[in-house]
Amino acid sequence: MEIVIILESSSTLAEIGAGVQLTPNATRYFWKWGLGPELIEHAVLPKSFNILSLNNGNLIGAVDFTNFTQQYGAPYIVIHRADIHRILYEHCVKAGAKLRLGSKIVNYSIEDGELQLSDGQEMSADLIVACDGIHSLARGFLNPGLGGEDGMQKTGWAAYRKMVPVSALKRDELTEYLAREQNGNCWVGEGKLMMAYLVKGATILNLVLSHRDDVDTTSWGPEKYGKEIRKLFADVGDVPRRLLKLSNPGAVNYPVGQVRRLERWRSWSGKMVLMGDAAHAMAFYLSMGVSMAVEDAEALAECLRMGEERGEGLGKVMGVFEGVRKGRAESVRDASMHAGDVLQVSGEEKKERDRWIGRDGVVEGGMERQGEGEEEFWKKGLRYGIADRRIREWCYGYDVAEEVKRAW
Repeated sequence: MEIVIILESSSTLAEIGAGVQLTPNATRYFWKWGLGPELIEHAVLPKSFNILSLNNGNLIGAVDFTNFTQQYGAPYIVIHRADIHRILYEHCVKAGAKLRLGSKIVNYSIEDGELQLSDGQEMSADLIVACDGIHSLARGFLNPGLGGEDGMQKTGWAAYRKMVPVSALKRDELTEYLAREQNGNCWVGEGKLMMAYLVKGATILNLVLSHRDDVDTTSWGPEKYGKEIRKLFADVGDVPRRLLKLSNPGAVNYPVGQVRRLERWRSWSGKMVLMGDAAHAMAFYLSMGVSMAVEDAEALAECLRMGEERGEGLGKVMGVFEGVRKGRAESVRDASMHAGDVLQVSGEEKKERDRWIGRDGVVEGGMERQGEGEEEFWKKGLRYGIADRRIREWCYGYDVAEEVKRAW
């Protein structure tokens, strides 16, 4: 009988984090795993994603989400991170997994499938799946010198996060449409942007305020945050300005980082493997970070299933997993960073970007077919992911389970 033990360093399960966006390449697997209806119950399904000028509010381009289920086999949803954690936790326990809180890992023996906890306890397993996040300890054991902060790469961007109660939106004639229409909106400016989307059953509007990572906010309190944010966004249009006024006091600031390119994700024995942010944390500008972790999970399950069918050892199985996932994740990571740069360009480049967004990635002579042209096609022109048909096909049309089958 297979025994799954989840080691969680935190001593409690708390509602932490903010809203996350799940794209069709990920949400389809929640249905496959039997979690789709519960996911939808707690999610918001935006009808479109609108890109607007931060200065005057003019619409630059819009992407219709209503046909995504038909086109990609699953919807684009927005959900609070705490809701995903709860759904996964409840179903893991129901499936027989054992959760151990307060279990901080301090050492690994990567080829033997062994680890040590901070209390001195030693444990062993057939397979250690290390998904310990962006500041991963495990990453450094597989890639010496790249664990924790050493494995992180600054992107030059950061983001303030704030929240607006939907009740406040509804009472204001300038913003009530945001609560009524429930779409995703992104107001783009020079060196900054404001992204807004609904979470928590459409009761909270999440605000993400991207800006250059050129200020240390560690000593700031609510008053200082408010003053600096108002100063940075002083030249914005009516709706973004009103949203800042309606938002709750205070904010948090997160430098936008990404994991450096790694030599490997797995031990040679196959007894330990990285996945999720530990392997490929990326900037949020393509909204693909959480979805990539879901792809990892489906790929790992499929690799283990097919390896068992073929009588293959873990060394072979994890080699296939790494071969399928590593290149894909690195490309999406790079494209996410490029997307952030494109959204926040200045001067004449804004006009070119707006042209790309306005025509949904269609080039002269018609849209390029998926797979045509250079490998890093997303670098061609100032094209922005969600508002570019070819990039959407590359991101959302990807079927990781089929890629695993092809790899075998």
